[in-house]
Amino acid sequence: MGATGAGPFENDDALDFLDDLEESDPEGRRERVESALGRVVRARDYIEAPVMSEAIAAAVIVSACDDPESVVGERNVPRWVDEDPLDIDERLEELATQALHRALRSDDNELWELWADGDGGEKFTARLTHYLDALGDES
Repeated sequence: MGATGAGPFENDDALDFLDDLEESDPEGRRERVESALGRVVRARDYIEAPVMSEAIAAAVIVSACDDPESVVGERNVPRWVDEDPLDIDERLEELATQALHRALRSDDNELWELWADGDGGEKFTARLTHYLDALGDES
């Protein structure tokens, strides 16, 4: 049975992404996070749910490494976020913010559609908005 919670680390695709990060050497984690964010930010077409789920997880990792308080209460936060966090700079914050904004676009991503179809759009939006706020987004 798959995981399908509203949290950023509560679906199978996000959990697989976290496993990949866990198995990566600490130096390679940032590259994997940037790659997941970049795929969504650069995409010009419809984004499938697995790709968006990874990008959301990556964005929340950025938030957690920058401000560990932002993930208090989240399930499945990797230990290395506290023990060996990514070095967060403005560029990475901006990528994370752009990816979260893209996740909230209802017209071109499957994950949004899945949540909206199940009457979970408000919950999904609230969770992502929390992380946008934590990243200092003012739009």
